[in-house]
Amino acid sequence: MYYTGKMKCLYCGQEYETETMFEGCPKCHNDKFASNLTPVYELPKTDGKKETFMKMFPGSGLEAYRALLPFKGTERFVDLGAGNTALTKLERLGEELEIDLYMKDETRNPTWGHKDRLNAVLINKAMELKAPGVIYASTGNNGASGAAFAAKAGLPCIIMTVTGVNKTLETFMQIYGASLIGVKTTADRWKVLKHMVDENGWYPATNYVVPIVGSNPWAIDGYKVISYELYKQMDVLPDKIVVPICYGDALFGIMKGFSELKEMGFIDKIPQMVSVEDYGPVAKAYNGNLDIIEPVEGWGSVASSMSTIWGTYHSLHALKKSNGLAVSLEGNGEINEAQRELAQKEGVYCESASASTLAGLRRLISEGKIKKGEKVVILITASGVKDTAVTSSYLPDIPESNAKMEDIYSILEATYHIHVNN
Repeated sequence: MYYTGKMKCLYCGQEYETETMFEGCPKCHNDKFASNLTPVYELPKTDGKKETFMKMFPGSGLEAYRALLPFKGTERFVDLGAGNTALTKLERLGEELEIDLYMKDETRNPTWGHKDRLNAVLINKAMELKAPGVIYASTGNNGASGAAFAAKAGLPCIIMTVTGVNKTLETFMQIYGASLIGVKTTADRWKVLKHMVDENGWYPATNYVVPIVGSNPWAIDGYKVISYELYKQMDVLPDKIVVPICYGDALFGIMKGFSELKEMGFIDKIPQMVSVEDYGPVAKAYNGNLDIIEPVEGWGSVASSMSTIWGTYHSLHALKKSNGLAVSLEGNGEINEAQRELAQKEGVYCESASASTLAGLRRLISEGKIKKGEKVVILITASGVKDTAVTSSYLPDIPESNAKMEDIYSILEATYHIHVNN
């Protein structure tokens, strides 16, 4: 087993022998800076052949990569079938953008999003530690995913949400039997989480401190499996991987997975990680060569699952270690257009945050930071069916017809530019 049971600070390198430290590294923490911890593994050196990796980690899903995940026990995992998602070539958009373009389609996960990878690890870790339950601060995807995995495990789940949340995602969270409580502010949610963790021993999934450290660091390692899958799925790894970020958990997890592949000798270099944000606190810090991530101003983004004025150090760490790129967007128009393009040109209906990867990609190409012919993978993190209200807000009304064919022909030509020979 490769997991050592130790944790390491990403910033100062201090190691801790703990499995219950959720507020980041105490050594380098101050009122403006916090760094998350990450599980430590003692990895084997290999001959670097792909067939060796296949033999070491046969099959797919969580069980296949147990040795590379932060578990000490050998109990069979509680799982809903997370992972092993499709890698699809985006022919039309790639040709238009003059790059070799693919998507890693995380909408194929059990609750239609990439959070299932985090929660597959989190719920099983909570069970290994015999926690009385799991607790989230969430307004959507993470809470819904965690509620589903907790239901499968028979583990109590509390979700502190914000009153007035997206109704579809509220329903998503409730149907799995989670205990939802709405409060007015994010600070209120975090206060409750801290009390439940410190006083009652509940296992936290999400951040609850300022400065932000990100999600449960053991659970973040669930995102490493994306890297392992891409290594298996691709003959040649991409030059760049484009990820929409909020607190950057997936961005860091994917980078860490590739870093481990490199350490074991399977790859020579880590693909460049590319972060896309709406408001851009991480992009501002990274492009300014700063370690302190200051909060920024928001502008009312429709991409609610990624919108934050805060950023995390592990996002910066992932970008620095991969010599990556960071970009921020300027308005909802480019997000909506990217969502429409992915649906109408590639048959992919993803949520607004996922579509931001295409919007960010276009910006970087226009700035010359992504070159013609480069191989790029965009991470599609969640399905658009989770927030149809945003999509329907910019789509036109459906024209009504009297069902006479001349009227049908007229509508087809005038509205949809389809000419039918008759």
